[in-house]
Order: sequence, then structure tokens, then C-alpha cells
Amino acid sequence: MAELPETRSVPVVRADFSDDAVWERVKEKIIEPTEEGFGADVEFVEDRALTGLDEAGIASGYRRAYPHDYRHPVLFVVDTVAVAVPEQPVLVVNLNAGVDVGPFRALPRQVQSIQNNLSLANMDYLEFARSADADGVFRGF
Repeated sequence: MAELPETRSVPVVRADFSDDAVWERVKEKIIEPTEEGFGADVEFVEDRALTGLDEAGIASGYRRAYPHDYRHPVLFVVDTVAVAVPEQPVLVVNLNAGVDVGPFRALPRQVQSIQNNLSLANMDYLEFARSADADGVFRGF
């Protein structure tokens, strides 16, 4: 079981260390303010223990501890797929104990929307997961 990062803001976890330039580009896309001026309230962390794990291994490695034992309803993972695919879709992992929905992927520019809406309880995880395209990537509404 992976340790949930102790962060003030929602964590974006680096799990692939093969390309520093891609990691930096993904971070830039995530923190870039939207046209409306909103920004993602995230904290970037690195976890070499996740290196080499596939999506299922990463998602199952985190326990669903929100809201009782963990302060964030979701975490984002920049894994091998995010580094290898041109759109760099990050893995979105559900941490809400009351929501039985698996992970999906999202474009880095959508992290802000997901993080803000889940943290404020404007929307729930299921709404974003169901809005992912057929390939499992959320590209926005």
C-alpha cells in the first residue's frame, strides 16, 4: 500500500522518472491559470516506489481514506502513460471511501477543474469519470 502524501494541497504524484522535460511541461500545464483566472491548488510530489507500476497497480495502491483519514478526495499521478502519450493524460485516482468508482485520465489542463470542483463539493468524482471520452480521458465539458 502506497503512503498517501501529506500535503496541504491536492497531490500530483510523479511516478515516472524517465523524462524530466515532460514532467516540467505537465506541471506547467497544470498550474497555468484558466481563462477565468482559476488555478489548481495542488502540490507536486515524487514517489519512486510507484515506478514501473501500471495504472491498476497505482490505483489499488492507495486506500480510499477521504474524508475520515485523509484530507483530499483525489490525487493525480503522472505515470508512464502520461509521459509517453502526446496529450500527457494524468491518472486521476479516487480516494473517497463513499464513492466506488475507479480511476480515469484527464488532460493536465483539466486538473484545475477537477481539483477545484471536488474540493469545494460542487461536483463529485462520478460526474468527471462519466464525462471521460471513450478512451477514458477527461478533456472537459
